[in-house]
Amino acid sequence: MKNRAFLLIDDDQDDHIIFADALKIADPNATCDYVFNCPDAIDFLKKQVITVPDFIFMDWSMPYMDAIECIQALREIPGIDRTPIYILSGSRPSFEIQDKVGLMIQKVLTKQNSIEQLAMEIQEAIA
Repeated sequence: MKNRAFLLIDDDQDDHIIFADALKIADPNATCDYVFNCPDAIDFLKKQVITVPDFIFMDWSMPYMDAIECIQALREIPGIDRTPIYILSGSRPSFEIQDKVGLMIQKVLTKQNSIEQLAMEIQEAIA
């Protein structure tokens, strides 16, 4: 089985560390790249010649571009149009995200208080 590749887009360095620790539990063989905002993610993904991530996890609230603009821009990148995108949020967004502009968001995950809880959320999401 191929090692799965993840991309985390989050402007908080601490959240990168928490996600990395949770991912080690959820999928020990996974690889993950980390970027701090959507423009960096777009640049990073456009430079990927061979590997596109199997999963993208992104914070709902980030600087430079809001989440909807970010997802729309990501979906325009070849190879990313069908990549599952999961939203990480400190609280649930106030609208039904699945109804928003056909963005093909897999699931909205609430940021957890523990690494173990986040690992379980990740495992369930990618199962």
